[in-house]
Amino acid sequence: MTQAITFADRYQTVLVPVIFEPWAKELVRRADPQAGDDILDLACGTGVVTRELAKRLPGSRNLAAADHSAEMLGVARSLAKEAGLDVEWVEADAATLPFADNRFNLAICQQALQFFPNKLAALRELRRVLKPGGRAVFCVQRELDVNPMLKAQAATLEAYVGAEAATAVEAICSLPDGTEIQMLFEKAGFRDIEVTSVTLDLQHPDAAVFAAGAMGGMHTGDKLSGLADGDIDRAVEAFLDGLGDCLDGRSLRFPHVSNVIVATA
Repeated sequence: MTQAITFADRYQTVLVPVIFEPWAKELVRRADPQAGDDILDLACGTGVVTRELAKRLPGSRNLAAADHSAEMLGVARSLAKEAGLDVEWVEADAATLPFADNRFNLAICQQALQFFPNKLAALRELRRVLKPGGRAVFCVQRELDVNPMLKAQAATLEAYVGAEAATAVEAICSLPDGTEIQMLFEKAGFRDIEVTSVTLDLQHPDAAVFAAGAMGGMHTGDKLSGLADGDIDRAVEAFLDGLGDCLDGRSLRFPHVSNVIVATA
């Protein structure tokens, strides 16, 4: 019997290599972790930041990762086991972390703050588990107007599936204001807060393959699954048409713009 492909599997195979792995590299580069640091990957998903940290700090036994999704953690654990990594994987809400006060030197959080139901509570909880002087490094998606791939995706889903499907993409860009983000970190007690708009140039060799996978690998699930095959094909074509200059023949190349936040506990 063939095992069904889960959302977490699709997320890992479609979105991680194109979007989340490049951002993981960028965040780890900016965080500059050191040997001996106790590090938390907050809202770790399938563990791409943790795996990048392990490459930077081979043999480290001080890596912990937390996510609210058991399905995502299942993929993360499996990939870590294959790679022989020693990681503490924890299923937990960001606002109620099961860690002691002042445990971590560094926390990294990729594209998740915008989804936290209580952002301020989550940031205060993170500050609690960071040591005094510990660092937090986040990235948070900016608005649709500066992210043409997501803008084309939202427009396609609204046209072919409905407004609710488009809202799922818009939620990715629901915390675009750097000033608002800075105020959240300030209210949570962080200091030396820097918010910088950063653009990564991302690509995929086959735009049609990415289109079908991306709209079926979002955090809210497969938005095209209810459509007939012909409508799925037409939706993918509409997405490709909406990419404009980001489409180069068969390949896709697009700017992906986020605010990167570096702050001290």
